[in-house]
Amino acid sequence: MPEQREEWITKRAYELWEQSGMPDGQDHEHWSQASSEWETRQSSSAPAENSPATWDEEE
Repeated sequence: MPEQREEWITKRAYELWEQSGMPDGQDHEHWSQASSEWETRQSSSAPAENSPATWDEEE
């Protein structure tokens, strides 16, 4: 489970970084936001399409 969390947060933080124009020095902010999103998704019933397992299928 910790590996799944880490992988999901890593992918999401990277996505946030890309969406914000790939700025330098904001990695902590993107990681923090992705971590917060993970916690929110875990405390609610997120749709299966938002699970990390389906991200690989979309690429």
